[in-house]
Amino acid sequence: MPAHPLDEIRGQVERFRRGWAEDGVSQWAAVDLESGTFVGRLGMMRHHDWPLEPSPVEVGWVLDERWWGRGLATEAGRVSMELWREHLDDERLISITAPENRRSRAVMERLGMTHRGATHWHGYEVVWYAVDR
Repeated sequence: MPAHPLDEIRGQVERFRRGWAEDGVSQWAAVDLESGTFVGRLGMMRHHDWPLEPSPVEVGWVLDERWWGRGLATEAGRVSMELWREHLDDERLISITAPENRRSRAVMERLGMTHRGATHWHGYEVVWYAVDR
């Protein structure tokens, strides 16, 4: 993962804190248990600015590329889906990525999600997948 300015990191941590406090969901830090190295973030977030439906919950992941291919995104996705089914009332769980991100799209498909479309969001073209109850 590229380095980010400290103010940007603080802002992101604050968004995650607010997500837990206001929405009851947010992402978890992914840390290597042996070294304690931060390797990414995984879990769910509620997007109050999603253009296609009001405030859906997304399952997502961002990992340092040195940690790709180890099943972390799939494992976190499965745990997140279980938590969504057990603790949230949302009828749909979505996942969002760049159209060219074949690896994340493959994880979404492994999780049983289906491609639902494309849109422009936060200045980017994105595709989205979903699973319904």
